[in-house]
Amino acid sequence: MLDSLANLLFLLAARSGNLSIVAVIVALYPAGTVLLARGVLRERIARSQLAGLGTAATAVSLLALT
Repeated sequence: MLDSLANLLFLLAARSGNLSIVAVIVALYPAGTVLLARGVLRERIARSQLAGLGTAATAVSLLALT
């Protein structure tokens, strides 16, 4: 159900938005998995994962400014 909703939202975003920005944001889906694992399963996040999350967030922020 959620996968179908995600695909529909991606299709709508790709049609109405800038595809280069949409593609980068969609590529961040592993960040959601890491954050859900932290929140639901109480898994620890390694420093390298935190660095990756921070770098990805910075990249998306910079893309949003352009």
